[in-house]
Amino acid sequence: MLKNLRRRLSQSVEEIHEVRLQSRFAGLDVSPIAAAPPRAPVRMAGEVQGTQVVPRAGSPSLEVTISDGTGRAVAVFTGRRRLGGVECGRSVLIEGVGRTEHGHILVLNPAYQLLD
Repeated sequence: MLKNLRRRLSQSVEEIHEVRLQSRFAGLDVSPIAAAPPRAPVRMAGEVQGTQVVPRAGSPSLEVTISDGTGRAVAVFTGRRRLGGVECGRSVLIEGVGRTEHGHILVLNPAYQLLD
C-alpha cells in the first residue's frame, strides 16, 4: 500500500490526467487513439484539447484535437469555422477513416457525437 502511495505521489499532473482520460473512455466501444490504424475506419473518443481554424484548399477548416490519454487525434471539418458544443474540455466521439499526418492520426470530416 505504501508503495502505491509513493508511486501516485511521484506521478506528474499530466500522467494523472492521462490515466483519468483512459478510465473515462474505457467503457465505450472505441479504439484507443494510440492503436488507431491509418487508412481504416476508426471510432475514437476523447476530450477536446484544442480547436483552431486553418486554411485548407482555399477554405477554412476547423481542426479539433482530442486526447484519450493514450494519444492525440485531429478531426478536420472542412468548410467550417465552428461546431456547436465542441469546445475545450468537452468529450466527443468521432468516426471516420484516419490517416497519419505529423505523427498524429487525422480524420477528415468525421461523424461526431458529443458525449457530455
